[in-house]
Order: sequence, then C-alpha cells, then structure tokens
Amino acid sequence: MTTMVVTASKHGSTAEIGERIAATLQARGVSAHAKDIGEAGKWLHETDNVVVGMPVYRNKLLGEGTLFLEAHRTELQGKPLFLFAVGGGPTLAPELYAQLKRYPHREIAYFRGALEESKLSFIEKLQLKLVKSPSDADYRDWPAIEDWANSLLAYGVS
Repeated sequence: MTTMVVTASKHGSTAEIGERIAATLQARGVSAHAKDIGEAGKWLHETDNVVVGMPVYRNKLLGEGTLFLEAHRTELQGKPLFLFAVGGGPTLAPELYAQLKRYPHREIAYFRGALEESKLSFIEKLQLKLVKSPSDADYRDWPAIEDWANSLLAYGVS
C-alpha cells in the first residue's frame, strides 16, 4: 500500500509538516511520499491512502488545497482521506473545521505552523505588525505531529 502526503504551502511550513508526516510513516514501514499539491493529481491513481494538508491564511484555507479536494473528488472517493490544516492560532476556527468536514475524511487535525520573516511579503509583515504578532516564530509541535502520523496506522495505513 502507498500513502501520499499532499501539501499546499505558501511559505513552506505546511510542506515541512507534510514531509515530517511522510518520514514518520516511512519509519514505521509505510510506503509514504510527500508531494506538492501541484503535482499530486497525476499520482492519485497509484496511491491507496491520501493525506492532504493546507495552511490557513487570514482565517481562510489556502484555495489550492480546497481546489485540489474539489477537482479530485472522484479519485479520492473510496480512498482513506486524512486532512490537516496549519495556522498561527491556537485552534482551527469552527467554520474552517466545518468546511473540511464536507470532504469524506477519516480524520482532521490542526497544527500550528511557523513564520519566517524573510519569506513574508511586505503586506504580510505589515498585517502581522498591525495585530502585534511576531513575524519570526515557530509554533510547530513536532512530537504532536509525529503522534498524529503514527495514529494513522490505526486506520489501516500501512
């Protein structure tokens, strides 16, 4: 069985989480591969399980992630689907959780991400300054991310 970890990532934090999930699964003997959302569609027919991650920006899921789920709804149907979102706040907003629940998933997780000032646009830096938020911070809880990846084995990811 093959598991594909697909990520939409604007600045790289979500992609790094996806890579860690794939590496954690590989360490447990799972044939897992991390793919950028732009190239993942062509590999869907070769995978048994799909993990999709997308960041939250300005209290919205990054459009590439939801577009991928919509565009590949038929290919994803019948495959175990696991979703995760990555954001700066302590929890996922209820309306975003409800948006993710529309897709036939086995589990939804939320992780906090990272900000690296050198990767942010002028507007993004300004917005963070206005809300008095740091523009260089890493909130990722790697042990929790690895625990979640390991928990997927209980769903038959192998």
